[in-house]
Amino acid sequence: MSESVSRWNSENRKQLDGLLDRTPGQAVFDFDNTLIHGDLGEACMYYIAFQGLVRADLDEFWKEISHPALSQKELDRIRAGWDRNQAYDDMQSHLEWVDDLLGLYDRLLEQAGLEDAYRWSRSLFGNLPERELRNIASYVFQDETRLPIGFEELPSGRRIPRGIRIIPEIHELIQSLLQSGWTVRIITASPEPTIQSVIHHWNLEEAAVRGMRLKRQDDLLLPYIEEPMTYGPGKVQAIRELDSSPIDFAAGDSF
Repeated sequence: MSESVSRWNSENRKQLDGLLDRTPGQAVFDFDNTLIHGDLGEACMYYIAFQGLVRADLDEFWKEISHPALSQKELDRIRAGWDRNQAYDDMQSHLEWVDDLLGLYDRLLEQAGLEDAYRWSRSLFGNLPERELRNIASYVFQDETRLPIGFEELPSGRRIPRGIRIIPEIHELIQSLLQSGWTVRIITASPEPTIQSVIHHWNLEEAAVRGMRLKRQDDLLLPYIEEPMTYGPGKVQAIRELDSSPIDFAAGDSF
């Protein structure tokens, strides 16, 4: 294995060397916080919100972001803020509105759990052309890799993470697996096109990625998930649909 992989501690290094000496099999990795430090799906969601690309002009959007953990009174207040912001161009008001919108996502993470929050995010990615989302993901990935790792503070004091880094040990492990004849697949709860847009950095084909799939109307992504959702048990089901072969190695924060 390469020098980068030698950063593993001796026990992990021994296990990985043994893995590569075996008959090649199927290896499955998470993407966010596994192949990279950070979460590209969330970073794209933040970008879409900050750039005013959320399709909040559609009545459908406000129906889709409703959730039992979110009060209708709060949703009505945020919608009223959106309507006010359309009457005049005020950057501070827009920033405060984005702060409120992202607060809904944070609340779902805390009160309803990861899967509900990830499913809810479909509303922010929906009604965008897939080509546009791919361009956004490529731009955000490049931009975030140049930013220092840290946080950006919003008006409410809410902090959102900034800075993405490729994790060299995992990158080199994937290259070693590929060179040894392994099949490598990526399973992620992020929207599938966002990860497919950058997966070439690991010398993987887009077909190796299975993410949250949104239904489509031509090139337009709709705010509806094509099941299974790639989280929890749905991850295993999605992998099985790609390849029924045994999973010989799995790595990630949700496996």
